[in-house]
Amino acid sequence: MEFKNIGVVDKSVQHEILPFGNLNPLVLGYNQILLNSLRFTAIQRNPNNGRPFSNLYPAFGLPAANFEVLGWDIDWGNTSLMSIDSASTAIVAEYPKNSYGELIDGRSIRLSIPVDLGSGTTIMKCYTSYFAGYNASSDPSNEAEVFGHTSALNYTPPVANPGVADLSTNVSFLFSDDIKPPVNGGSWADGWSQAQTPEGYDEGSSTVMNFNNGKAVAESTDSGSGKDVPVGICYLDKGFCVLTHSGVTNSFVWSGGTSLLTGNPFTGQTSAATQIYFTNPLVESTFYSFEKQWVLSILCKAEANEFYLTQNTTAADLNPEVRTGLVAVGGGNPNMLGPGTFYDLNSVNKATYITEVALYDDDGHMLAIAKPDRPVKKLTSEPAYFNLKFRF
Repeated sequence: MEFKNIGVVDKSVQHEILPFGNLNPLVLGYNQILLNSLRFTAIQRNPNNGRPFSNLYPAFGLPAANFEVLGWDIDWGNTSLMSIDSASTAIVAEYPKNSYGELIDGRSIRLSIPVDLGSGTTIMKCYTSYFAGYNASSDPSNEAEVFGHTSALNYTPPVANPGVADLSTNVSFLFSDDIKPPVNGGSWADGWSQAQTPEGYDEGSSTVMNFNNGKAVAESTDSGSGKDVPVGICYLDKGFCVLTHSGVTNSFVWSGGTSLLTGNPFTGQTSAATQIYFTNPLVESTFYSFEKQWVLSILCKAEANEFYLTQNTTAADLNPEVRTGLVAVGGGNPNMLGPGTFYDLNSVNKATYITEVALYDDDGHMLAIAKPDRPVKKLTSEPAYFNLKFRF
């Protein structure tokens, strides 16, 4: 075996974004959950509500204790987040882990829920939007940071124009025309589609979920009628949407739901609703999701005057020069020979045929091996390059 060190510039690690979901076979990446895959649970601020596992306000970054509520009112008074803490009960919509990839795209969620706004049960459609207008996979605003991770805009160094591949808060906000349409006009549904890939991805459409084109992006500094009102928060890496607006939580129609635990129609107190699903297929959520794949690329170079030796014993019939390793190749070839017998095909003006390329660590342990679909001819005077890619 002939060994050659891999140059620093000949190896790199990059990432690829792959769509996750086949709701639309022509546009991969979209998913839909409904029926018993989309389950709703009521949670309360009161930690002494007598229900196990329902005291989830702290887990979602919502103010729980009285002093936290007071602090929230001071910090977010007269802004778009001022009403997040107003409801003592919130509703959690659960997205099964196998229904999305690494992340749900924060621009893409449509959540359709049963409500009664005074004229009977109807379906309220909620759509996600951002407080910062970027085509990122989650909202990079300061508001989203309250409920998620550090915004790409606040990294050190900051990301000036966050995209779908950049790390971000993993949070977005839900809005509904039934509670308040965008203050900039139009509808929260504008630009939403499952027929094309969202802007920012490969082959993405500039008309689909493009938050750089004036799509209603709430301004938290607005006041009065100029303030957009979120109805909930989506945690994109964890698979939860939490409905927080009292206009939604108070009008949510639990009757008609089915308990996942018992399989029977839900007839209990709404405050105790746990993992309730609906057989109405109009109660659903559709969204775009992706996986991030890391790619290790290694360029293996067999330059001219390299790799003209073989250990194939059939070469002995050509009467070439014979070498024995472990030694340096020499003769202008900087590589090392491992142990064994080698036949110098250059000495008889014959080409070598490369049948495999192996990677070793510094201790001589094989890490990986690649085999082309056919032997690759290499003359001593010519180079041959092999670009190996490892995806994980």
